[in-house]
Amino acid sequence: MTSTTEQSTALLSEQLELYRRMWVLRLVDMALQDLRIDGLIKDPVQAAFGQEAVAIGATAAMRPGDALTTSIPHVLHAQQIGLAMPLGPSIGEQIGAGRDADCGYEETPREVKRGGELWSSASALQRSALRAVGQAYANWLSEEGRVTLCVIGEHEVNSADFAEVVNAAVLWRLPVVFVVENSRGARGEIEDGVLQELLGMPVWSVDGNEVGAVRNSVASALRRASADEGPTLVRAVTNPFNNVGKVDPLVTTRDHLIASGVSDAHLYEVERRARYLVAEAEVFAKATLVGQAPESVRQPEEWPAAS
Repeated sequence: MTSTTEQSTALLSEQLELYRRMWVLRLVDMALQDLRIDGLIKDPVQAAFGQEAVAIGATAAMRPGDALTTSIPHVLHAQQIGLAMPLGPSIGEQIGAGRDADCGYEETPREVKRGGELWSSASALQRSALRAVGQAYANWLSEEGRVTLCVIGEHEVNSADFAEVVNAAVLWRLPVVFVVENSRGARGEIEDGVLQELLGMPVWSVDGNEVGAVRNSVASALRRASADEGPTLVRAVTNPFNNVGKVDPLVTTRDHLIASGVSDAHLYEVERRARYLVAEAEVFAKATLVGQAPESVRQPEEWPAAS
């Protein structure tokens, strides 16, 4: 039987891993912003500053076999980070987007190159919610308990198109979970009870600055959908991008870890290795895009267990 101490240690390790992922996501966005300032990225960069807990928490809740649909770039990055996928090719793809033929890159929309599907002319909602319902319907037919997680922006929730998508999902009790990045104080925000009545499915609100709370809420919604109880909408309430200093999810999580007994030195090491990982990915991306082999970088030693 697992002891209470072992359970606490495992929980703390999970919290540390979520903290590490949020740091990596923050640093990826910072790197992309710098690359755009340097002129290496031509397309607009949608940063996730203040939204890291939503993206990391939601993707961390996914189980083997579950699918993700989203039109939000940093959510895709969060999934890559959670799966320990190389970040260099993803950064290189954004550097290469929009380069002309003389540079050896096709003028292909990023959505096509990322997923191999022709979504270049589709709206954001078509690339996320509509696709999610299609996948959920296939999962429903297969009866294997798989669920589709769809992460969208708050502006999409009030659209007529989303209402139609939800109507189909509710009518057929499809295994799909919608997660909404909802900035606090957004215009036209509808109360949960009113929105639940309009959509016909449960609406749960969660503090989008608490990565563990986001993960737990999304995990519960996934289990509900897998048990043939229908779709759920999870509203993760965060702060606007320009007001991240008010409540920063990285600071919130760090404070919780320190209160749980993790040392400053340990957290510094986690942060240092996150910086190393992203810096290495950026070097790889730049080198491969100009046809050079990336320099070999010595791998850091394993970081110690929580103190």
